[in-house]
Amino acid sequence: MQKRKIVLASGSPRRKKLMEQIGLEFEIVESNFDEDSVNLADPIELAKFLALKKAQAVVARYDDAIIIGADSVVIFKGQVLGKPKTAVDAKRVLRELSGKKNRGITGYCLIDTKNKTVVNKHSEAVVKFRTLSDAEIDEYVATGEPLDMAGSYGLMDKGAVLMESIRGNFYSIVGLPINEVYVELKKMGAI
Repeated sequence: MQKRKIVLASGSPRRKKLMEQIGLEFEIVESNFDEDSVNLADPIELAKFLALKKAQAVVARYDDAIIIGADSVVIFKGQVLGKPKTAVDAKRVLRELSGKKNRGITGYCLIDTKNKTVVNKHSEAVVKFRTLSDAEIDEYVATGEPLDMAGSYGLMDKGAVLMESIRGNFYSIVGLPINEVYVELKKMGAI
């Protein structure tokens, strides 16, 4: 039985699905934090900072809740790959990732507004892509899915077929390391 109100500070359908998957009851309040205003070189610090800021943007609305913020980045050849701006951009990124490894990092933050505690951590995994044909890339981009994904792909949905292997926390690649968040929620007495 859930003991505390939980609020997801994200409009991501994947994060919502992961929270529902483990039976959590929660509200969704999209954070209005401007991610583009932040420029940190370290991808781990960037993901954690954005997760913290997204959660903090929602905190003032609740005096007794646990607010969860998250942000995901994909690293390839030392560069952060955000969401593609266009389908052409997504195709270019997927061609670069084809047959190679990339690193997915999700920063997550839980803020207990009643007890004023903050947990700000990250989780990561390395994904190796299959060698993709131009036709496969075109077909995947035509679904529209890559346009809403860091690194131009999502492994929880249609993009699952792009992957050859994964090492690390799968859930950090799909946007919320729900297994780790669950443990933190238990520590906070929320569930």
